Amino acid sequence: MKKLALAIAAVLASGVAFAETAATDISNLSSTADAPNNLYDFIDNDKLSGVAYGGAELGMNVLLGDQDGSIDHWDMFKVGADFTYAYSENLSFLIGGEARYAWGGVDTLDAQNYVDRFQFGIETVAGKTTWGKQCGIADVYLGFADISKEHGLGAEADEVACTEEQLNHHYFGNNFDIGAAYEHTTDAWALGGSYTVGPVVIGGTFVDIGKGEHSVAGVDHGESVYTLGAVVVLDKFNVAAKYAYGEAETGAETEEVAGYALGVAYQATTNLSLAATYNNEDYNDAYAAVMNMDSDDWFTLGASYRLNEHIELVTDYKVASEQDDKLFLRANVSL
Repeated sequence: MKKLALAIAAVLASGVAFAETAATDISNLSSTADAPNNLYDFIDNDKLSGVAYGGAELGMNVLLGDQDGSIDHWDMFKVGADFTYAYSENLSFLIGGEARYAWGGVDTLDAQNYVDRFQFGIETVAGKTTWGKQCGIADVYLGFADISKEHGLGAEADEVACTEEQLNHHYFGNNFDIGAAYEHTTDAWALGGSYTVGPVVIGGTFVDIGKGEHSVAGVDHGESVYTLGAVVVLDKFNVAAKYAYGEAETGAETEEVAGYALGVAYQATTNLSLAATYNNEDYNDAYAAVMNMDSDDWFTLGASYRLNEHIELVTDYKVASEQDDKLFLRANVSL
């Protein structure tokens, strides 16, 4: 079973000057939100605008301890484009997509090319509504308040995070955002968003999956994931806390996992960011039988360094886990 998780957290600010965080940019407060691409404007007139981008993610996990294999690869190149047609002042039509060529495996390499995103929709004063193959509100907020570079608290719900046929809506206010997503194949839906009060950003999501990964023989074994977290955005520090809970019906039993994470990130220089987290998960008897343990806790130590506007180097060391340690190494390339 995939790792599940729900989150609840409270962090108090203590009168330190803080850098204002817009509700529209929380990618640095979420371990699952996509980092922004460098966009190339190739169409720009009164009605139609178009942007394109390209990039790559090149790297691996170095597997330590008793794990099978020594290197877990995952690399990809991507190209994408998005178009907006302004029909009127209050209505725009949207279409966009992204293609990838990827390869990966544990000590071996298997290549594939695929369409990662193809969506269309509209944007009005009520927000942005899109349909198609895409990642939606759940993908962003399942990782909210997890400020590790890679190996923080798990909160997977792939049946509604990034899917083939998803309806997604997202609305941004002055100091908040809220969104919803629905995926009909697995009868899955999600609600998520954030609210900013001074230096504190509070956010989370609820995911309900009618037909989970254990659904067999026409019997729907659902899953649910809850997350809620908070981040204090200070001048050079982000301090985060998160509590998570998830459950999956597996027939006669319900597998449950609950966890929390505490983290701090420090912007040492304009280009260098450091992060450290403590993560803890507890499993009920049914899930403990799958994991061969009833709990796990671990630390992460990570860093990212931006060489220039096109290349960022990222590392994260997961240590003291019952499931063995990992060293994450990656280069993010944005053309």
